[in-house]
Amino acid sequence: MTKKRGGVILLILIAALIIGAFAFVAYRTPKTAEEATEVTEKDELMNKNIAANYPATPREVMKLYNRYMLCLYGVESDELTDGELRALGIKMRELYDEELLAANPEESHLMKLSQELVAFRNDEKVMIQANVCDSNEVEYIDVDGASGALVESSYFVKKGSKEFARTYQQFLLRKDESGNWRILGFVKVNGGEV
Repeated sequence: MTKKRGGVILLILIAALIIGAFAFVAYRTPKTAEEATEVTEKDELMNKNIAANYPATPREVMKLYNRYMLCLYGVESDELTDGELRALGIKMRELYDEELLAANPEESHLMKLSQELVAFRNDEKVMIQANVCDSNEVEYIDVDGASGALVESSYFVKKGSKEFARTYQQFLLRKDESGNWRILGFVKVNGGEV
């Protein structure tokens, strides 16, 4: 009688496993093509609607700008097509102040960016990290009667297989008529804690 009970229990367990496996296969929802496709940082940045969700603070503007910098100068930058490079450069310009845009017409700016990237790659350089100073380190100033801000960023670059360097840049941002912080210019500075 005990063998009979053990056999019945074993039979019930096997049946439950078969029914469970069938239910899993029958009722699982397959991924759609959109769900199966991974959106890359490059694609997200090229398709970003900056005007609709403009960064609220000078620091947030610089964080977005640095995402573009990492995409352009980072590990996968050598895989960028000319069209992608152009699209990223145009999107990045949406963060610039009108004065900076006027001083750097789009076509000459994009050509200069392309040449700079070629030289960067030829020097076997790759940007591996970009950081923005803390919120309490942003310095608010007056820029020709308008609100301005100084924000420091650091860029960690690898050259070849063993050389590393960190550069620091101080960005000047100015609020436009719409209240958006725009990049007006930058200078290279001696390193700080970023």
